[in-house]
Amino acid sequence: MRSVSIFAKICRTSAIGLFAALLAATASPVVASEAPEVMATTTPARVLAVVSGGFWSDQVSAEENSDSESTAENTEKQNRRGYYRSIAVRSQDNTSRLFLQRIWLSEDGPTLLDTREIVALSEMKAYITDMRPEDSTGIAKLPGFVTFVYLKRDPSTAEPDTWELFVDEFGDVAFTPATN
Repeated sequence: MRSVSIFAKICRTSAIGLFAALLAATASPVVASEAPEVMATTTPARVLAVVSGGFWSDQVSAEENSDSESTAENTEKQNRRGYYRSIAVRSQDNTSRLFLQRIWLSEDGPTLLDTREIVALSEMKAYITDMRPEDSTGIAKLPGFVTFVYLKRDPSTAEPDTWELFVDEFGDVAFTPATN
């Protein structure tokens, strides 16, 4: 009888350890080397929509762009280039939140540089129903980014309002009602 009790404790401990490992594995960030089908299945369920496009470029000193120690002589400028991504996420109260990210096209592949929340949408307590890029050709001719965001302030409203998340060539961000 005692051996069954010890065996049951070992099984419970193993199950708890396995559950914790699975939880940690699904909560960890997606590694770039993972297959697309793995990344697709680990996308959080609260992500409503993602739109990417446009482009940005800047120059940074070599020391900002590497992990090596910099010297006073190492002040060479390097060009960086990347694209933007907007992400709509359902918050705990079921309203939507909107984030803008800059993705750098580094030698190692796409690298997330920064993320900022579009606070104006969060303050509205609106519901995003859809997002669309301004241009779906995939070729941006000018720096910047535009995403059309369809949202409702009241979920019972029949038609959504169209707003525009606009990033100009200098990286300045505006979130306003769409004009077209």
